[in-house]
Amino acid sequence: MGVPLIKYSQKVNGKIEQAKVFLALHCYLANIKLSKAELTVLSYFLVYKVKDSTKDLIIKAKILKNLDSLSNTMSKFRKSGLMKKKDNGEDILSDDINVELETVLGIIIKIDNS
Repeated sequence: MGVPLIKYSQKVNGKIEQAKVFLALHCYLANIKLSKAELTVLSYFLVYKVKDSTKDLIIKAKILKNLDSLSNTMSKFRKSGLMKKKDNGEDILSDDINVELETVLGIIIKIDNS
């Protein structure tokens, strides 16, 4: 007996929106609760990488109010396994979500009740 395949597709406007859909799905399946602002911050890090210029962009775009709230948000990401520190102390996204976004992103989900 073959595995039934159910196909969904969603059109998005830009890489940030694409990242939000991908990350929201990942967080749902991993039972990680994020606010809209946190999901947006994580999307920026996925698209633009975790670096000072991205942090500045997040503050300038008023997604978060200041660097303290960004620091707290990044701490939450580390605690939930979405972000980790490299040996040199640099923050990076976890391997589960650190993907290169292409024009089309395909995801395979297996739901097994055995």
